[in-house]
Amino acid sequence: MLVAAALVLLAGAAVVWWGNPRLAPGSLVSLGNGMTWANDGVKDTRMLVRGRPVATVTATFSIRNDGRLPLTVRGLDLADAEPWLAQQRVTFLPGLSAEDGNATPAREVTLSAGDEARVFWSLDMACLPAMSEGSSREIASLPFQVSWWGFAATRELALDQPITFLGDDIGRPPVPSDCHTD
Repeated sequence: MLVAAALVLLAGAAVVWWGNPRLAPGSLVSLGNGMTWANDGVKDTRMLVRGRPVATVTATFSIRNDGRLPLTVRGLDLADAEPWLAQQRVTFLPGLSAEDGNATPAREVTLSAGDEARVFWSLDMACLPAMSEGSSREIASLPFQVSWWGFAATRELALDQPITFLGDDIGRPPVPSDCHTD
């Protein structure tokens, strides 16, 4: 009886390890509103946001299922996010084909092994306090909520081109009147 229980436990652990969800950066990275590229003279190394050039900054990139089993990506896990970055949002479109340009992005996406999906990322900056000139913040990874076989987990996705925010006093639109400045 003890041997049978140990074998079942070992088999279960092997299945979970074998099927462990692996989220990886995909092949697409594209700037959105309020961003420019920073480069090292050879290639683009990061996405750059100076000051608060628009109310909502955006970017598009892709994610890939590097695991062996299908997984569902349900959005960002922002439970531990610092308040300045808590207004991040993502939506998804499966695949990378330009033919589905009229498709509506969804709040979650299911990816089979090796599949990619576009991620539309945004950060509402309208009500964020201004960063002082010379200061910076960086998003080098994003915590995605994933599930597979009914198990939920968070997977950190390292960004190939991080998003860097630089404080300056140039190009800052006025703060909307409906912002709460406690």
